[in-house]
Amino acid sequence: EVKKYWNTTYRIEALITLKNMLDNTMKTETFKKVTQPVLLCYYYKNEEEQDKIVSVSAMLKMFGELGTPPELKRKVALPKTGAHALASGLNSKDLTSVEIETSRFLEEILKIKNQY
Repeated sequence: EVKKYWNTTYRIEALITLKNMLDNTMKTETFKKVTQPVLLCYYYKNEEEQDKIVSVSAMLKMFGELGTPPELKRKVALPKTGAHALASGLNSKDLTSVEIETSRFLEEILKIKNQY
């Protein structure tokens, strides 16, 4: 089912370009320029069960280096999602937590009230 909607293979040239982009931009000086509100949700249950696509420790390091004021940023581990693509019904086992945490961020940090 996932293969109908998701790329599961990539051209090697794309990986080289992606690596170059990451090496040249994912740096403290880049992160400090980010001053907008940030919600970081990530899959982490324990050392064995965590995001295998992106490094959780790298995400958390980046989060700490953002220029966003602490009161405007939030990080949330979502242990039941079981996948990198948290908000995808094709991969995630816990869309409800994603929805709840997104709504909380909108209401508590951005001060946007849920209309529903």
